[in-house]
Amino acid sequence: MKKLSFEGLEKRSFKSRLQSLRGGFYIQMKNQESAKAMMANNAESCFATPGSIFALVDKIHWAIAVAKHNKAYVLRFVSLIKQITKVLNGADMKFIRQAEFYSDLRETLLKIETHVKESSTRGKLMNKLMAKKNQKSFEEFEQQVEHLITRIVFSFAQRVQLLNLARQTRKKRQRALSEIEEEEQSHESSTGSCCSSACTVEEEPSGELPNEEEIGER
Repeated sequence: MKKLSFEGLEKRSFKSRLQSLRGGFYIQMKNQESAKAMMANNAESCFATPGSIFALVDKIHWAIAVAKHNKAYVLRFVSLIKQITKVLNGADMKFIRQAEFYSDLRETLLKIETHVKESSTRGKLMNKLMAKKNQKSFEEFEQQVEHLITRIVFSFAQRVQLLNLARQTRKKRQRALSEIEEEEQSHESSTGSCCSSACTVEEEPSGELPNEEEIGER
């Protein structure tokens, strides 16, 4: 009986190990699938230049996807990152780098990446103890992202206004140049007509003058 119970325990332990391995493999596959889904939703960041804003977004998405612990908490950062990528979608990278919000945006993304990695590697007990602090950190990140989005929208509006102003100035210059050209052409045509009329007046005979002999005879 003891032998049978020992064999049963061995079988049970083997089954539990196999189930844990299968569960771990399933979680890993699920994480990879969720990471791919995040990348697919972020078409702009999939082909991001290393070191750029969208490359940082990719790193955060990957850190969330492969998180081993505190998954429910780190998944909350997906909506924050989505807000940033949505407002930056289609923007010129040169403009983003030169914008006044660039350094603060980069710093915030780096902080989010670090926070996500730290939160996802801590154990369950530590995460329970840090729950209040995590909530406070998330609220602070929410405020920072909201403030950044306002600055980004304002910068875009300012850029559009400047582009429209430059376009209007260019049109005014072109109009002024065309007006000058028209005036020059009209001036040239008027001077040409005056010259032709003067030439015709000089060519017309003014009547025959009497010869000197005829004047003497008279």
